[in-house]
Amino acid sequence: MKVLVVDDEDFVRELVCDAMAEQGYQVFPASSGNEALELASRYEFDLIFCDVVMDGLSGFDVLRAFRQNLKSEAEMVLMTGQASVESAIEAVQHGANDYICKPFSIGVLQAIASAVEQRRYPSKLIEVQSLKGPQQEILGNSPVMIDVVKTAARVALTDLPVMIRGESGTGKELVARLIHRRSPRAEHPFVAVNCGALPDTLLESELFGHTRGAFTGADTARRGLFEEADGGTLLLDEVTETSPAFQVKLLRVLQEGEFRPLGTNTKKKVNVRVISATNRDPQALVDQGLFRQDLLYRLQGVSITLPPLRDRQEDVRTMSLAFLSQYSTSGRKLSVTKDAMLALERYAWPGNVRELKHLMQRLAALSSGIIRLEDLPPEIVSTPKIASVMNDLIPEGDLPTLEQLESSYLLRVLSAVGGNKSRAAQVMGVDRKTLYRMIDRQVNQSSKAKTT
Repeated sequence: MKVLVVDDEDFVRELVCDAMAEQGYQVFPASSGNEALELASRYEFDLIFCDVVMDGLSGFDVLRAFRQNLKSEAEMVLMTGQASVESAIEAVQHGANDYICKPFSIGVLQAIASAVEQRRYPSKLIEVQSLKGPQQEILGNSPVMIDVVKTAARVALTDLPVMIRGESGTGKELVARLIHRRSPRAEHPFVAVNCGALPDTLLESELFGHTRGAFTGADTARRGLFEEADGGTLLLDEVTETSPAFQVKLLRVLQEGEFRPLGTNTKKKVNVRVISATNRDPQALVDQGLFRQDLLYRLQGVSITLPPLRDRQEDVRTMSLAFLSQYSTSGRKLSVTKDAMLALERYAWPGNVRELKHLMQRLAALSSGIIRLEDLPPEIVSTPKIASVMNDLIPEGDLPTLEQLESSYLLRVLSAVGGNKSRAAQVMGVDRKTLYRMIDRQVNQSSKAKTT
């Protein structure tokens, strides 16, 4: 797919070009409208990103030249830092397929390009390739996750305690295991415990062990996880869910490097690297008196924060294909249609990486070989409900006119579906004629407003 990027700002032009090149497209930069038209005389483009406000020819001039003079069928996306409903409707009316506001994210650009590619090359499939190397380290390759991996690799060489923060399902244990595997302790055990899943008595027994008869039901003696992890790494998952009383005991173990199993006065000394994880803000819990400040100091020698998957949607494609490769049966070839991948990339993933992993596991098991849009769950395929769109459009306390509301809603839907008018009509629950009447009405109202 050939992509033309027109912008007189070097930084923006290079940003968009890099985003398109990452997806494997042929990219052609132009620093002016005249340069864009010169390139158009030599190449036939599939997608054009064009700035609106430029010296010389404006984005609207370029749009008209491509549509009226060159009769180009390329999909055109106008970019502007001075957005308005009127100019957006004017852009759509003159043949623009989309209209996006600066600053924008790379994920938005790539989602638009993926949608265009699927429309223009619907038969193209994304093949699932066999992966090499440790599958446990499927973390993504977005810039933010590369920084996380770099930090993890550096801290792995030390013996500092690490606290990993992030929403549930973001892959905190994966990062902890990565630190362990890259550390001098890699040949020793990695042991994990979910502190939030156990009451204090059971958690103490789990971590420190117990003697026979230490409590009701303790029929045999048992080693604790601290002892099992001796020489290696112990992950205390959801450590902020522990009680203040238990926190005192944990602090003492971390300070002294020794503990007493339940039911005995004999101390045992261990050499364990502790990594903790939490889905909450530990400092906020300290301020509320729910977590000890001195324990936080002990646990948080280095802090690593994992962003939710919705904030790094460029990782969705990489991780989806990696999980499919991991869970596909031996010798079985899998592929994903472009529109299915686009839907995966646009989904918010409230369950983060865990939700993505479980879905890919199910698709790998049940798919006939090609994973299509209709194979995905309804919540991923469907567009946002009208109520949520309205909540975005109407700030609390404001009462817009019906004309303002229709303009905002029309623009929101057209933008969400990449300028696809058939899809916009389907989302809005109207036929195409009604949609075109709405567009004409908004343009006419905009024209009247300008003349008055």
